[in-house]
Amino acid sequence: MQIAERTFSAEDQDVFARLSGDRNPMHMDVLAARRTQAGAPVVHGMHLLIWSLDAVLSENPDLCGVSRIRAQFQKFVLVGEPAAVELISIKANTVRWMVSVDGGVRCKFSASLTEVELSESCLDEQAAERPESASVASMSAPAIPLELSLTGLTGRKDAIPVPAAEEIAALYPAAARGMGAIRMASLATTSTLVGMVCPGLHSIYGELSVEAAPLVASRGVLRSCVVDTDERFRTVSMEIEGGGWTGKVEAFLRTPPVSQPGMDALRGVFSTEAFSGVRALIVGGSRGLGELTAKLLAAGGAQTWITYRSGKSDAEQVAEEIRSAGGSCLAVQWSATSAPERMLEEMTEAPTQVYYFATPTIFRPQARLYQADRLQQFLSVYVDGFWALVQALRSRNPAVSFYYPSSIFVSERPAGMTEYSMVKAAGEILCADINEQLAPTRVVVTRLPRLATDQTASITAVETESAVDAIAQVIRQMQQQ
Repeated sequence: MQIAERTFSAEDQDVFARLSGDRNPMHMDVLAARRTQAGAPVVHGMHLLIWSLDAVLSENPDLCGVSRIRAQFQKFVLVGEPAAVELISIKANTVRWMVSVDGGVRCKFSASLTEVELSESCLDEQAAERPESASVASMSAPAIPLELSLTGLTGRKDAIPVPAAEEIAALYPAAARGMGAIRMASLATTSTLVGMVCPGLHSIYGELSVEAAPLVASRGVLRSCVVDTDERFRTVSMEIEGGGWTGKVEAFLRTPPVSQPGMDALRGVFSTEAFSGVRALIVGGSRGLGELTAKLLAAGGAQTWITYRSGKSDAEQVAEEIRSAGGSCLAVQWSATSAPERMLEEMTEAPTQVYYFATPTIFRPQARLYQADRLQQFLSVYVDGFWALVQALRSRNPAVSFYYPSSIFVSERPAGMTEYSMVKAAGEILCADINEQLAPTRVVVTRLPRLATDQTASITAVETESAVDAIAQVIRQMQQQ
């Protein structure tokens, strides 16, 4: 039974980050988040837990005394997605619920209940005078997430102050009534533990399992100790205590964003004069395969332009790296869903080659086999956007050559990739008809294997083919046109 729904905004992210201390870029920075597995900013898992628990207790005001909580964060909830709270069951002093998006489960929660509210009136009045509290004053959560590795992490201990509880209790009064404001604030602090301290920058919150503990001197600090790590699954298991809880937290240390080779590393793949006279437009050249393509072409003497939709700093950094190495490159803003004419006006000459690496977020969880709106999103980029660019450039240079990257997913369709596979197949058909009917314009199409990019990154290492070898082969084919 659905009992609440909410679409979290960037403002909601700011509020929870301020109250908890968790300002991990995966939650707060659009450009940084697009380089993660999520592809976009992610709602804090602890925010989902506290909000959904508040909804459950608001709907059932006779429930109180939360003595045990378990949370499983199975899939991301993205900022802007409509999240729903669905009550599963209430029986034997245990309530179970989940957070879903479009019917697909993203998080599962359960709470054990006592018959009375857990009181904060019996707090140890002398806690502030104890030696432990003196050390808390010198502690603070880092302003920038720590970047840790799994090596040597077992045994690491941390202590994080629990922030003031009044404001978060005012936002979620039913949850505060059910567990106490300090305990709710310390739950939020576990988000800071994972996202800012351990594992830190490249973390993903996996699970939480805690029991209520007496609110004594440790009420103002959350302490943790790493008890185990697993290289195979990149997991970090921690025991926590303080702030009215004792229990365990499990997090993942995801692989860092993929960095493409620098210009120095690419010297020698092609001769410095291999592409003299080539004027290449690389759509989506600010990162990933587009960035790699621009660097290889520029290293071979081509004049290059790279486009970006929102990653201006990334694009300018790539362009500056190419120029510093003696190459030619300019960055131009353009979205594949907008008309290309204005973008082309910024180019002094018509390109002779175009590499089309524009792409929205490919991997995104969904509950249904097929979603029409997702198909339309892909069509607007992979078919409509490409066709508009072909038409605009043919009027300037009929002999222009294009590269259209298709995918092995057209024939090897993994679950959740129906719309992407459909649109890439449609793109192949369009390219075949261009080659047949619009000579001398030509399109090279290849089905790329899985290569190491931000889009294909996963928590655990996945074997991929060499991106340099794959793109170098594409460039060779383009020269034959």
